[in-house]
This record gives sequence, C-alpha cells and structure tokens, in this order.
Amino acid sequence: MHAIREVATQFNLTYDALRYYEKIGLLPTIHRDRQGRREYSDDDLAVLNKLVHLRHLGASVAETRQILALFQTKQITTATYDAGLAILAHLDQELDRRSAELKTQKAFLAEKTARIQAEHKQALMQDLKPVAVDGKAIGK
Repeated sequence: MHAIREVATQFNLTYDALRYYEKIGLLPTIHRDRQGRREYSDDDLAVLNKLVHLRHLGASVAETRQILALFQTKQITTATYDAGLAILAHLDQELDRRSAELKTQKAFLAEKTARIQAEHKQALMQDLKPVAVDGKAIGK
C-alpha cells in the first residue's frame, strides 16, 4: 500500500488533485487505514498512471472518464471502441499541433540565441581593439 504523499510525489500531483480525481470518480474509492488516511494499492496506481497520461495529453475529464471506462469494462460495444478511438485520434492531432508549436518556439529561441551570441562576439572584439592613449597605441 502507498501513502498519499508517496503517490503525490511519484505522479507529481497535489494531494488536492488526488482527492479530486477520487471524488469525481476517475479513481476508484481509495482504501483508508484506521486513522482515515488513504492507502493506494498497486491497482489504484495503474489507473492513476493512465489517468495522468491522458490528462497530460490534453484529455478533458469527460474524455479521460471514457477512455478509463474502456480499460475497466469487460464487454465493450463497437460503438464504445469507436468513441474511444475518436478521442485518442483527437488527442493525437492535438499533440501534433502542440509539437509543431514547440518546434516553432524552439526555432525562435535558436534564432535569438544566435543573434545575441553574434552581438556578444562583436562586443568582445570591440573590447580587444587597441586604443590610443597620449598618441600611443595600447591594448585595453
């Protein structure tokens, strides 16, 4: 069994997020010890792992609920599969869009870095030019 602190750290979630996911039914009811503290089982962690991945992919709470239901339902209809596949396709498209956006930002960053490096090099070269003091050339 795993304490809420350990689970929160492992999945980089707040205690409130874990409680919220349980409250709205994305996580099953978590077992409590005699003092009322949550104790997460390995099965709970497996569900939480799927949940966290879906949320990081951009799935809404409703979409996450639908996909998690696919993993938990023994008899799934073709319509349920179709709905799940549609959600996953949407998440894949959104991930492609976000990836393209990140590539654009990465290119912008590289361009600005190169510009600043070039300006820095010019400034260094200016600092190394000999200067005349009392008519005599000396380095800085």
